[in-house]
Amino acid sequence: MMKHKTVEDVVDTMKRLQPGEVIIAEYDSLAPVHLAASVPLSVPLLDADDERHLIVNDIFDQFHVIKAHLSITGIDTGWMDEIPVIKFGGVLHTGNVIKRISVLKAASVWHREYVEALETFPGLKIIVILGLEKLLTVKTDIPSSSICRMCMASAMGSEDMIMVAFVNRDMLPESVREDIRELASRVFEFSFRNGRLVLRVVKSPTLERYGSEFSVNAGELVEYLHRRSGRR
Repeated sequence: MMKHKTVEDVVDTMKRLQPGEVIIAEYDSLAPVHLAASVPLSVPLLDADDERHLIVNDIFDQFHVIKAHLSITGIDTGWMDEIPVIKFGGVLHTGNVIKRISVLKAASVWHREYVEALETFPGLKIIVILGLEKLLTVKTDIPSSSICRMCMASAMGSEDMIMVAFVNRDMLPESVREDIRELASRVFEFSFRNGRLVLRVVKSPTLERYGSEFSVNAGELVEYLHRRSGRR
């Protein structure tokens, strides 16, 4: 049976995620991923201590796409301008871009640059990856499994990182999706049904949650974002 949850329930769940976790949210091309991604991206709007940082890994301007879709929905996205962003490729300057990494460089070079950028943030880092599937489809000279491990494996078991990656499953072959799922501690399939954002648990540290579903009213999420950003 599907459980209906409030936005506050979902936010509380985000707060309970443990350091060292890698969470994957799979979606299709028609799903309103901008609304799903708004939950972890709204961390700067929450009452948090100074030792927790939100960082966006923006691959080929996907952060700009998410921000633009939220703006079109009528949500004030000014708060997103201050989010620290590490860009992989792309040309647009969205958010507080602290590092631009050229994916044309050798993989070992851009991975080292990425790690060095993260090291400038002390304490717990919540890292939101947007556009990973774009990198996997463009960097055909590197095995997809190698890219996945460079982007995510270092976060597994880390004492100061929680990683949340949104992945468009329509753009990836099944073998690559399974490799990403193997790396993750939690995997959700995200869809949109009857005005609700629905997440099905594909993988979880809690075995009894496998296959369970929960949903959030999309309108309530939009209202929540209006309240948090100072608009109603």
